[in-house]
Amino acid sequence: MKVKMRSQVAVEEIMASKGKLADDVDHKEIWIKRDMNIEEREKEKVLRSEAKENTRKGQR
Repeated sequence: MKVKMRSQVAVEEIMASKGKLADDVDHKEIWIKRDMNIEEREKEKVLRSEAKENTRKGQR
């Protein structure tokens, strides 16, 4: 689901408190991410694959 906010302040407040959802058992499956363009998505994909590879090798 994509939600569009009218206020940047509201966005910043939500993004700042999104970590609290992980502590809430009822909402543990909810993920909040900011919108990214194609270049940002590709960059994140590369970083995730590198992190997985490092984890697989036993590195942090």
